Amino acid sequence: MDTARKTILEIKKLLDMINVEDRIELFVQLENDPRAGVKKLAKTYRREIERVENKKRAQEELMQYERSLYAQGFNLVAGVDEAGRGALAGPLVAAAVILPKDANLFGLRDSKQLTPGQRETFYMKITAVAVAWKTIRVEHHEIDKNGIQWANLKALELAAGGLEPAAEYVLSDAFSLRSLDIPHLAITKGDCISLSIAAASVIAKVTRDRIMLGYHSDYPYYGFDRHKGYGTPQHIEALGKYGPSPIHRRYFAPVSQYE
Repeated sequence: MDTARKTILEIKKLLDMINVEDRIELFVQLENDPRAGVKKLAKTYRREIERVENKKRAQEELMQYERSLYAQGFNLVAGVDEAGRGALAGPLVAAAVILPKDANLFGLRDSKQLTPGQRETFYMKITAVAVAWKTIRVEHHEIDKNGIQWANLKALELAAGGLEPAAEYVLSDAFSLRSLDIPHLAITKGDCISLSIAAASVIAKVTRDRIMLGYHSDYPYYGFDRHKGYGTPQHIEALGKYGPSPIHRRYFAPVSQYE
């Protein structure tokens, strides 16, 4: 393909139209073009291809557990995770997600490694492509009554067991779901090494953040819109000034000190 007679705009349109393999073949010709603008264009597109390829490799690394299970005949593999375990106020939220085998979620990782904007974007992408997804919330008064470990396991098990279609295998982040009547595996730091668990971590985090933003309207003095109920200095200061709100976990320190 002779690009020497084409303008830079025509070359750009051509690059936008052809597939990655054809672009790579064209780069050698463009990089030998004497025009600086053409060389710059080729460099820009080559970097973009490299970024996409890096994201593809990162996703493949995150799907090692899922790929292994697919190879064993498990087609519906769910990841489960929770948000709000360490908060002083509000519910604990767990999420379960079954992703399709060919999910294109390049850049997805543990929700804690994403910005709020990135989490919202991935929330929309995950819920759009997921085979199934489910969230469960356990309220603050249930946590006070039964303890955070009970709440954590209950939420994760209900989320995993409530998927439709049902999961054939469940991957969880650290917590072993012993009472779950589905084959399952607890993975240490699973939200960092499993795409399904990372997806669940995003769904749980975004769902809970939205809940806490709603509570901010009811109890604006505590700053729930900023810290989402976690024990920041600002939150502790508000507790000392106003005492616990109706959604605080009253058996959690230091909330119990301000009764």
